[in-house]
Amino acid sequence: MQINFTIKTEKLKLFSSRVSGLFSERSVLLISFFLAITSTTWFFIMDKIVAYGDAESHLNIAKRVVDGLTPGFAQLGGIWLPLPHVFLIPFVKIDFLWRSGLAGSIVSGTAYIISALFIYKIILLLFNNKTAAFMGAIVFVTNLNILYLQATPMTELTLIVFFVISTYYFLKFLNGSRIIDLIIAAFFGFCATLSRYDGWFFVGIEILILMLVYNPIKKIPKSFSELSKAWDIKKWHKMEGILILFTTLGFLGIVMWLGWDALILGDPFYFTHSEFSAKSQQQGWLAQGQLPTYHNLWLSFAYYFVTAMNGVGMLVYFISLVGFVIYLKNRENKNRFMVGLLLANTFLFYVLTLFMGQSVIFIPHITPLSFDWTLFNVRYGVMMVPFAAVFFGYLFSLSRLSGKFFMILLLMFQFGLYAIGYSSPLSYEDGVRGLSSSKRVDAEKWLKINYNGGLVLEDDFSRQLSIIRSGVPMQNVIYIGNKPYWEESLKEPEKYAKWIIVQQNDTIDKRIYQPPAMNGRLFKYFKLAYTSPEILIFERNDLPANSQ
Repeated sequence: MQINFTIKTEKLKLFSSRVSGLFSERSVLLISFFLAITSTTWFFIMDKIVAYGDAESHLNIAKRVVDGLTPGFAQLGGIWLPLPHVFLIPFVKIDFLWRSGLAGSIVSGTAYIISALFIYKIILLLFNNKTAAFMGAIVFVTNLNILYLQATPMTELTLIVFFVISTYYFLKFLNGSRIIDLIIAAFFGFCATLSRYDGWFFVGIEILILMLVYNPIKKIPKSFSELSKAWDIKKWHKMEGILILFTTLGFLGIVMWLGWDALILGDPFYFTHSEFSAKSQQQGWLAQGQLPTYHNLWLSFAYYFVTAMNGVGMLVYFISLVGFVIYLKNRENKNRFMVGLLLANTFLFYVLTLFMGQSVIFIPHITPLSFDWTLFNVRYGVMMVPFAAVFFGYLFSLSRLSGKFFMILLLMFQFGLYAIGYSSPLSYEDGVRGLSSSKRVDAEKWLKINYNGGLVLEDDFSRQLSIIRSGVPMQNVIYIGNKPYWEESLKEPEKYAKWIIVQQNDTIDKRIYQPPAMNGRLFKYFKLAYTSPEILIFERNDLPANSQ
């Protein structure tokens, strides 16, 4: 007996279109939106949104622009690049969003969703495979380190979104040479340069790639007389025009930042060498012999390799590296090395900055146990997640059905490693218990209960006591950026402040509490209201006017 099945062509097409719809941009947007809301809600309930000390600093910078004692854009300062704080400004105006950190969740969460979409678009552009593009986007949106950071005010997601958008349009330009794509890539590169210093290196790599692609040298001349024959003048003029077009916008953010520092701080390179700069902070580690990557290329490579592996997830990381190697060996794509260089630029940036002593990373397993800390700045590894997502997607596009199934199993197994505690999302751990974490001190609770108004003098750079958790309004805080209040208060502490917070070894401790003459003046006008080994809080005496 023979049985025949007949399926109409229209029904097959309908089924195929519905399956294809599951791997669409819309699906990526819906999944990323759901995960952003769900994870942010969880971290809000757990009170971990402002776990990082830097997270509060980002919120406070934006808050001072609109609600500080001396509000204005000068409060953006000259160390951290301004764009992430500018994005926060509309949201920190609402006190609840500022104190909870949800202002940062809105900014980072939006960047997370858009990043997922453009990672999908990059993979689709490069490999023309919707399923692979969808899987690459899933690698990104389900990464636990990314899911935590997108719920916080940290700036990594802000840079990632500009990196992936600029990369997408840059690759479109390389494929089709449309000038509008180059202009869009340059604009988002400009945004990247105003988000994190990684963006400066990224734009530099884009310019290098343009120079390599439009290289006017036809062959290496053997003598000076052959130079004119080796030089393609038409290609030179084309490269010249493209570079001018791209750099005019791409480098504008860097020029603006140098001008800003020169304008408000009198030094265009203030961010490189001031006491608040990364370099100055790294010098302290170097003096203690705890900057192992300094001038050591191998250790710089090893530290960031392991950091990236943790940021991506060990199994996904090695799968993506396999995909990367196979991609570079595929001679069908003439721009494969340019694409690889563009997507891997973050790795080169961190190896270089670790080698130069401009960055520091402490990560378990390779950081010596004799160091003061073994967990610090590991979130830098998440900058490699877009790279991993793209080349995971590439390998997925090449694999047969059994290979695809195996890759999905490994992705699920990665979550199993997190679940059993074999592996952990160290970006979260660093915020909770590492050196990057914000310290929770009893003085915050005491001040929240006892504060009854008046200006508070505090060295915010010390960050031992949180303004957000203390309940003090930002407009009542005197800190180093409040001129002339800060400078005058260091000479006459009683002039403006009702409260003075002395944190161990901070500027107020060194300038007011420790010097005998100033200490006497402090106790003349203030009484010691709270004491702990690290923090002292003074409250103004109720002295009659003629006794002051």
